[in-house]
Amino acid sequence: MQFTKTARGLLGAVAIAAIGSVSGLYATTADAQDYPNQPITIIVPTGPGSLVDILARLVGDGFTETWGEQVIVRNVGGAGGSIGVTSLADEAGDGYTLGFVPANLTTHPYLYEIDYDVQADFDPIIRVASASMVLYVANDTGISSVEEYIAHARDNPGEVTFATAGQGSAANLAAELFQTETGVEMTAIPYQRLNLGVLDVVEGRVSSVFVSAAQGMQFVRDGQLTALGITGMTPNPGAPELSPISELGVPGFQYNSWFGFIAPAGVPQDIIDQLNAEVVRQSTTDAFQEAIATAGLELVAGSPQEFADVIAVELENWAGILGE
Repeated sequence: MQFTKTARGLLGAVAIAAIGSVSGLYATTADAQDYPNQPITIIVPTGPGSLVDILARLVGDGFTETWGEQVIVRNVGGAGGSIGVTSLADEAGDGYTLGFVPANLTTHPYLYEIDYDVQADFDPIIRVASASMVLYVANDTGISSVEEYIAHARDNPGEVTFATAGQGSAANLAAELFQTETGVEMTAIPYQRLNLGVLDVVEGRVSSVFVSAAQGMQFVRDGQLTALGITGMTPNPGAPELSPISELGVPGFQYNSWFGFIAPAGVPQDIIDQLNAEVVRQSTTDAFQEAIATAGLELVAGSPQEFADVIAVELENWAGILGE
């Protein structure tokens, strides 16, 4: 399986978030002239503590600081994030229901029975950041290189396990692509919260995991995990000492993730522009840039149209890879 050159530059690996509505206690109409004038809810389609969740809360805190309105982060995990995105699709397009989603949003049509259209039912607001992932292995495997990992998996079909957040999650897609590119057979161990899977790799109950630098490198630096390489082609800010897997025995291998805000379709354009401008403003601050770098991410902070174009390209490419 090979991605096109364009897809390799755009495909993402670790997040898609959604911002949900504020239960019926508040008005459901939005006036752009005084937006926001009530709490905003962010639906995150992963569990608490995930990178998607951390980023959503970071931006949400910025919304509160700027606008003085409460921001509620609601975690709705399951089915690779499609359950959370389904809940977002049912909300009003009034600017008070948003979603912060990872890149596997564009795999949902090919992996799940869903009732929403990724392009028609949502308005893209901003792609905040992108990132490569890191391949970690349990210390007790004795594996210290990508070549050894591949050889062990090849000699022991199905015995090498990898933690995932379920079918279609970034951790799952990166591992599935790795298997396709190397011809090895591994076994997925799904978790509703991937940070629990990382802990099981630390404890040696699972062999490996593809996850962000933010979720694993501290264990490496504490001597509790071994990091083998990154899934991107360029240095990962959160793990600058690691080389690309493509240079360590799997030529051409690449998987990157992104994270961005979407909303139910119908949000007035001036509100979308206001939300986009606020995230762009936050992205220029030293604190935000430090947080992004610490998480091992590359800042994007693009326009709504840039985000829409990425979604369109990835839907087309995943159709060729995952579609029937």
